[in-house]
Amino acid sequence: MKHLLLTVGNIYIDHNLFAVNAGEQFTLESGKDYFAASGERVLGGSAVNAAMQAHRLDIDVGFVGKTGTDAGSDEVRELLKQKGILSDLVSSDARHATSMAVNLVDKKGEFIGIHYGEASKTLSAEDIAIDHELFKSAEAVYFGGTAKQPILFEQCAELFSVLASRGVKVFYDPNRFPAAETLADRSFFHAQLAHIEGYFPNEEELLQATDATSVETALDQVLASGVKFVALKRGAEGCRIKSQQEDFEIPGKKVNAVTTVGAGDCFNATFMAYYLSGYTLRECAEYATLAAAIKVSRNVWPDKAAIEAIS
Repeated sequence: MKHLLLTVGNIYIDHNLFAVNAGEQFTLESGKDYFAASGERVLGGSAVNAAMQAHRLDIDVGFVGKTGTDAGSDEVRELLKQKGILSDLVSSDARHATSMAVNLVDKKGEFIGIHYGEASKTLSAEDIAIDHELFKSAEAVYFGGTAKQPILFEQCAELFSVLASRGVKVFYDPNRFPAAETLADRSFFHAQLAHIEGYFPNEEELLQATDATSVETALDQVLASGVKFVALKRGAEGCRIKSQQEDFEIPGKKVNAVTTVGAGDCFNATFMAYYLSGYTLRECAEYATLAAAIKVSRNVWPDKAAIEAIS
């Protein structure tokens, strides 16, 4: 029987434009036209990306999120179906438009993201059917990008507590906190960590969430809060894994970047898929690092064969 992972968070229809000719500093100016070498229209959002990648790695996956009741809502559900992702737990709200994003990617792989449509942002605990059969069957639940969902973010500690009490593994990557972050946000965050199996920040996010002045201090704070392990993403430099028993680094694989869009989500999902399959923290980190390198260099979400071919 396959493992069942549920992912909770934002869902967008992404319009990605690659190799935008906006100069070395990637500066956009009013009154000017810019051109891209190529583009795509795909599902997006941290939790959706993680769902699609985990499914490629032979994990059964359901997505939990929120759309409007417009044409975009129908498109979202059809795209999830095409990707093999269960959409039973996607709610809809006629008061808001389905969320969309436009990502302008430069020739170095860096991007500017523009979002519109409020449905995803307004996801709350009331929209999440936590007593649904899929939640009862899930081995793990991943919350991704919740720092961009302010209502849900304040409710996460209670949700995490309920899930953990049922023996469900909770994985977490809230992403970057908004510019208007307050001390209350960090207070909510520390309360959430007591129930977390694995936390997946990058260095900037880790320092921002803890208000620590060094990575070492921040890691110690997080682990003291109750997290089982932290998988710290370090971009081209690889990752660092720290738990109460282990502390090690996995170097990054040198590649020419096509796009960094989704690389962190690819890392998280690959790590979780191998973790749920019984691999060690080190093995999970090695495979996740390789998967992220493939995503960055080829803009491909890799399956096991592609990942393990270069391990």
